[in-house]
Amino acid sequence: MIREFRQEDKEALCRFFARLIDGHKEYISHGELQMGIATDTGVLADDFREKWSRYLDAQLSRESNRLLIAENDGTLVGFVLFGVTDDGDAPFGVIFDLGVEPACRGQRLGQQLMGRALEWFRGQGVKDCYLESGVANHSAHEFFEHHGFRAVSSVFRLKL
Repeated sequence: MIREFRQEDKEALCRFFARLIDGHKEYISHGELQMGIATDTGVLADDFREKWSRYLDAQLSRESNRLLIAENDGTLVGFVLFGVTDDGDAPFGVIFDLGVEPACRGQRLGQQLMGRALEWFRGQGVKDCYLESGVANHSAHEFFEHHGFRAVSSVFRLKL
């Protein structure tokens, strides 16, 4: 079942995200580095759980953002955090985070979560959707490309 996030889901979602990213550090992209969740490619900050929790609060404080939770028998097995940004030529969609329980992958759950986000974007009149992914997250890249996404840039970092 896929449903809207409720505030009482926050603790379980934070634990879920922490377990996912700790077990698959390829997930780390420039977003996690910019937020301080990670200190380098493949390296999580000691306080990454607290930083992601604050990030989640900030994302949910924006009216244009949505968070959907996927459950299986009352257990959280996936989520998608997404929203509309209007600082470009035209409003565009952003999928900020998408995560699926590893044991549930290959069961179309990621496709369903993404599909719900894309459907919502279309309902808002949005014409483009963007997302980011860690450079070594090849399985996610294949998933995104399978669903029509195409790489449009690379992000570089210089530690000063």
